[in-house]
Amino acid sequence: MMKAGDVMTTGAATAKPSASLAEAARLMIEHRISGLPVVGEDGKLVGIVSEGDFLRHKGGDRMRWIEAFLDGGSNLGDLSSRRVEDIMSKDPVSAGVETPLTEIVDAMERRNVKRIPIVDNGHVVGIVSRANLLLALLRRADNPQGTAR
Repeated sequence: MMKAGDVMTTGAATAKPSASLAEAARLMIEHRISGLPVVGEDGKLVGIVSEGDFLRHKGGDRMRWIEAFLDGGSNLGDLSSRRVEDIMSKDPVSAGVETPLTEIVDAMERRNVKRIPIVDNGHVVGIVSRANLLLALLRRADNPQGTAR
């Protein structure tokens, strides 16, 4: 049975709650990822911020900076002044290294999330995204007997 540790991306990029939205967006672009675990000063998981969080605001209204961008305006200062903690999802679903992939997939479907941080004693040690699951599926299809290459 495959487990989270078998497919997770280790050394996942993370953001602090106090990081600016611009910093978080830059990290996501640089690492070509669509979401970041958010860790407190103690290194423990406190939230997650995703591309979707940048597009919506609590209550469903768009944030002023995205409105300004969509309307062709140039007042995008909110990206530098707003903080990750303003838009992150708090108390994200997480899993351990030994969590079976079946549980990861079930949690993704149940919570409608695209990635699950993998934690050890509350500290982020990796992340399992849908891309990780797809890659594992492809590897299994290419090597159905599971023999070493």
